[in-house]
Amino acid sequence: MSTSDQKFIAQAPDLDLSDGSEMLTDFSQEAQRHLISARNALLVLDTMPADEEAVEKVFKTFHTIRGLSDFLDLRNICQLTNESEVLMDMVRKSQLDLDAGVIDLISQAIDNTQTLLELLDEQIANDGELETTYFDVSELYNDIREVTSKKERNSKVNKTLIKKLQTINCQPDLTVYDDLESQTATESGQVTVDSSVLKKLLSDYKDASKKLAETQSKLQERQRELFRERALAIRLTEKAQGEARSKSEYLANMSHEIRTLINAILGFTDLLKSGSLDEKQKDHLNTIILSGKMLLGIVNDILDFSKVEAGKLKLEYIDFNLPQVVEDVFKIVRTRLNSKPINLYFNIDRKVPKNLVGDPTRLKQIFINLLDNAIKFTDRGEIGLDIRLEGDREATIENKFKIRFVIQDTGIGIPEDRQNQIFESFTQAESSTTRLYGGTGLGLTLCKNFVEKMGGKLRVKSTLGKGSRFIFSILLEEGDFMINEEPRKLKSMGGTHLMIVEGHETSSPSWVSFCEVNGINVIFANSAKQASEALLKLQESKNPVPKIIFIDALLPDKEGFMLALKVKQQPDFDEIKLVAVTSDVKIDNTDDYREAKFDAWLGKPVIQSEVKELLVKLIEGKVFKERDFSKDVLGAISCEGIKILVVEDSMPNQELLRIHLESLGCSCEFASNGKEAIELLRENDYDICFMDLQMPVLNGIEATKAIRSELRNRLPIIALTAAEVEDEKDKCIESGMNDYLSKPFGIEELKRKIIKHSKM
Repeated sequence: MSTSDQKFIAQAPDLDLSDGSEMLTDFSQEAQRHLISARNALLVLDTMPADEEAVEKVFKTFHTIRGLSDFLDLRNICQLTNESEVLMDMVRKSQLDLDAGVIDLISQAIDNTQTLLELLDEQIANDGELETTYFDVSELYNDIREVTSKKERNSKVNKTLIKKLQTINCQPDLTVYDDLESQTATESGQVTVDSSVLKKLLSDYKDASKKLAETQSKLQERQRELFRERALAIRLTEKAQGEARSKSEYLANMSHEIRTLINAILGFTDLLKSGSLDEKQKDHLNTIILSGKMLLGIVNDILDFSKVEAGKLKLEYIDFNLPQVVEDVFKIVRTRLNSKPINLYFNIDRKVPKNLVGDPTRLKQIFINLLDNAIKFTDRGEIGLDIRLEGDREATIENKFKIRFVIQDTGIGIPEDRQNQIFESFTQAESSTTRLYGGTGLGLTLCKNFVEKMGGKLRVKSTLGKGSRFIFSILLEEGDFMINEEPRKLKSMGGTHLMIVEGHETSSPSWVSFCEVNGINVIFANSAKQASEALLKLQESKNPVPKIIFIDALLPDKEGFMLALKVKQQPDFDEIKLVAVTSDVKIDNTDDYREAKFDAWLGKPVIQSEVKELLVKLIEGKVFKERDFSKDVLGAISCEGIKILVVEDSMPNQELLRIHLESLGCSCEFASNGKEAIELLRENDYDICFMDLQMPVLNGIEATKAIRSELRNRLPIIALTAAEVEDEKDKCIESGMNDYLSKPFGIEELKRKIIKHSKM
């Protein structure tokens, strides 16, 4: 409860609309959504007063609106929601009974806050002018203050309720009896009554009894109506909850089936890659793997959306390396350009900590969805990600940093009147968008929900024909330890002369950073003409020419290709290696690339590890790889002789597991359902059991329970699940399983589980 005695001012806030009207509009729309949620929760409380989740939802609604209005200095809304929040907090702490009076006050607070927001919208729309009479909420404000400040809260609430309810006049007029008494009373106080007075009294009594009977009948009928309405509400609530459970189970089953098939597809294609294939065949396999992973992403989006709807979305809180997350994202995204002439780039300000704590998986999903959208609606130009601190490091508290992310493009843009709607489910900027570009309109909804779950807000700034900028800021904690070491310097590169011809200013910072870290001498040029002039000066002055020239393949009018051809035609430049720098991962299949006689190509955006690998390959003729100690250790451990039982109903997955396990030196037997597994365990001993969860006859959970209770077998059992691990984790552990392996998985993940749980 507010400790301030500041008088409540029942008048419209003074609005300065010279700047920030967009923020006010966003505030009003966000607050309206919260109030709708509170109204729905209030309906639940009418039927189920003890529903703690509904109480919490109403409390959070007022808490959120109060914070927003306090930030914008909207005193009326702030003070009303502040007192309402105090009221709900007392209910949460069981200091106040959630009776009809309290619910009545909460309902009025919701309605009055709604009215205040509508008036705020009117002011914004009319540049600060207000035509409607302003809503006076001071009486309600004082009622709430009275209830929350007195010890005898319940009685005060009831008085407040009685004061506001329409009452039925069922009490007879007693003035006539007072008159009769005064007329018939003697000086000694005795009353003398004649027959006419008695007749009058009897008549009045009959009339009063009749009125009371009528009133009682009305009250009983209204009571029956309330009971019927309550019963209907409970049935509707139970029905909705049942439908939600059915939907969740259906999505879980569907995703399991799809992921099981994807596991087989990705597993076998990965096995084929390790065989003797030419480059073209490997490209085809990479396309299959990429398509499988994209399909897996769609399934994950559907599941995430269902979790958001059900309010069950949970975030991870783990250490991750931000540059590595960004690099992984762009390695995926650039494969989806389809040869569009687009410059991809990312810039991470040096002040931003590399190692952070948060949910890297959701952050990746946000980046990929926003960048995919940018690619979809951009035909040429640039698409990039800019990351920097919002505010100084000194201003942060508890080792936390507010980091600002901006994804921008030079695409078709979004109409101003549609910029708020694009974040709604299954909605796109124009009705023709789906026909032209495809998509369901689900990606931005997920991004918005993920960002809000992280404590930020996703917004868009866009101009038709010029492009869009999606912006959000979130508070992230710096990690306690380094996830990855600093990138290893290229010892052989010290003193190496390079030339970088880069026509895009947004890509230059990455090149500068790379050359500084590795001590490389570099000549920068922003056009083919400038590069030619620099080479000519070096030639005339007898100075060393660059060993390698990186040429931006997106220079206008194919200048980059012509520059490469010109260099190759000069005898003095025979030893120079030429690299095409491009976002097009299929450039080596183009005629322009072959005719220009490039020695290699490098993908955009500039990723330091990829540049290192290419430089060592071109200069030393060998492949450079960052060391990975965990893989070395893993490869040195043998799984020879381990006996494994695999319980899996999918034949393709059985075959995939057979190949993986045999390649590791394990011996394995298979069962197609839980019942077969139990029979095999009665007669044989195994070191580990991999158990699928969803199978006919007897599923994995029930089979595990039987193995633990009936057979008394302590065999390590690892769940094979294509569902979300978090969704199945508790069920697996409760049934007696030791661990779980999520589909799709690779041979390394499989080996880690075997090593962890076998007696080696």
